[in-house]
Amino acid sequence: MLKKNLLKNFYSTYAEQYVLASLILYNNSWNDIYYFLNVGDFFFKNHQIIFSIILEFLNLNINFDIYSICNRIKIYSKFNFLNYLNYILQKTPNPYNIIYYAHIIHNTYLLRKILLFSNNIINNILNSEKININEILIAIELNVFDIFKEYLKEKNDSYLLSSIFNEYFLNKNFFKDFYISTGFKNLDNIIKKISGGDLLIIAGRPSMGKTSFSLNIAKHVSDKYDLPVIIFSMEMSSNQILLKFLSFILDEDQDSINKSLNSEILNNFNKNYLKIIHSLKIFIDETVNLNIMQIYAKCKFLIKEYGSLGLIVIDYLQLMSCTNPTQNRVLEISEISRSLKCLAKELNIPVIAISQLNRNLESRINKRPLISDLRESGSIEQDADIIIFIYRDEVYETENLLNKNVAEIIVSKHRNGPIGTTNLYFFNNKSKFSDF
Repeated sequence: MLKKNLLKNFYSTYAEQYVLASLILYNNSWNDIYYFLNVGDFFFKNHQIIFSIILEFLNLNINFDIYSICNRIKIYSKFNFLNYLNYILQKTPNPYNIIYYAHIIHNTYLLRKILLFSNNIINNILNSEKININEILIAIELNVFDIFKEYLKEKNDSYLLSSIFNEYFLNKNFFKDFYISTGFKNLDNIIKKISGGDLLIIAGRPSMGKTSFSLNIAKHVSDKYDLPVIIFSMEMSSNQILLKFLSFILDEDQDSINKSLNSEILNNFNKNYLKIIHSLKIFIDETVNLNIMQIYAKCKFLIKEYGSLGLIVIDYLQLMSCTNPTQNRVLEISEISRSLKCLAKELNIPVIAISQLNRNLESRINKRPLISDLRESGSIEQDADIIIFIYRDEVYETENLLNKNVAEIIVSKHRNGPIGTTNLYFFNNKSKFSDF
């Protein structure tokens, strides 16, 4: 167990008294701290009771003072709160430092959480007969991510429209928006560019080329913008992904490359192709059943190492695991899609998530996908900024030579622009997409 004296430096009696007194004397001072301070942040039980009563009045939009609080508080305790509140009110000079003291309360609360979960981890390690390192690492990730989310609440990301206007013309870098193109001119003409923070869903039935399409975009982003790209491949191995990259970079059939891929083949590679391969900052993670916390941690590590990320690719969404497993897979997919959108927005990086489609469309005459065909769709449609379907006639009509090597790229949702359809060439044996 964690000894109580270890927590003695991780709370502030004065800060808690100061914030409570400021709120009682100046009810409007709550507007400065509402976005991060919670009842549980207070260390002392009596302070939690007082603060919870204050929140009741604030939520009802009722002005309050020491007497109204004490009348309400009688329901909870026989402790003489009137004398205590009079005592702390006399110690409070003015409300203008309430933000400073509220941060002390919140930060020491987070430090206590870190101490407690660290102590639990240590106890589990010391007292377990058989140590499961994977479970320990997952527990650490879950706790760190939970604490990090609470820490992020300290940021106030709201801006007055007039201040944004002024900042924009004084400092063009204020928005710090990041945009990428797909590398396909006809598609870029529809969606223009993909913004940092966008969640892009690429969906289609098996063999339509979803993974190849995403890898083509990943190669373009890394090459054009000289930025790292990470691909979370939960279905294919890193060797399979490498083969696809080599195939469309070298413009060679995958089978021929796979058969002759050995140390000698490097001597036959054009030096320009070798330069391309070695210049690409593309990372492949083949861990299965990843959850959002693991993806977040791996992305943060790369950002710390390289300063930035240009794109995150998830292959594919339905293979991710949920941090809060339930018996309802639709609800789990909804949580995963929301988490991916939050990931994109928090890191200000575009996220491409590949998604499967339901089999229902196979029974239709027109097998072009609709948004309702998204497998275990949940809130995918709501969370996505852009939804692109890939459809190829030749998958169903093998004898129709008119549409051979033609892929329809159907933009079915575009939060900030138009929708539409364009055609690309797709050479399946080379995993290569190209403009008409």
